[in-house]
Amino acid sequence: MVGDVQDLPARIDDWLLSEERYVAVLAPTHRLVNRPSIGIDDLRDTVLLKRAGCDVAPKIQRSYFPDEPPRLGHCSGHHLHLQQMATAGFDVVLAPEHMPHLPTLKTIPLEGDPVSREVRLLAVQGRRYSPALDAFVKVARLRDWSVDVPRRDMPHATLQQMMASVPA
Repeated sequence: MVGDVQDLPARIDDWLLSEERYVAVLAPTHRLVNRPSIGIDDLRDTVLLKRAGCDVAPKIQRSYFPDEPPRLGHCSGHHLHLQQMATAGFDVVLAPEHMPHLPTLKTIPLEGDPVSREVRLLAVQGRRYSPALDAFVKVARLRDWSVDVPRRDMPHATLQQMMASVPA
C-alpha cells in the first residue's frame, strides 16, 4: 500500500483503496488548538515540522505557499520524532488524518481540505502470488475502505488507542 505515487511502471497493477486528507497535528498548548479548522493564513504564519521524503509536500507547497517557501523549523525522516517535537511546542506537523499519533497531540482539519492523498494497493504483474498475498489482495480490493473513515466531527485515533487494539 502506498500514498500518492507518480509514473508507475507498466508491470505494476494498482487499485485505488481510499483518499485521505491531511490535518494539522499540534500540542494542546499551541495557539491554534481551539480552532475548528486551520486556514491558509494561519499556516503561513506557522513554523512547520516537515517529514523528509513526504509524498504530498509538493501539493502542500502549491496549495499553501505558491509564492514563497514555508517556514520550516525542522525536517526528519521519522514521524515519531516530529510528533515529539510538536508535543514539546516546536509548532505544527501536517500529517495524514489516519496516521496514529501521540495521545498528547491534537489534530485539526485544514480549512477546505486542500491537501489529500490517494492510498493505493500495488502488486507486480505476471507473478504468481503466495496464497497469503493473493488472499490479501482480494480482500483489500473488495473492502469498502470509505466505510470506516471517521466523520469530521469524530476524534482521530491516537497511537495509544491503536496499540490497545493490537492483540498481545
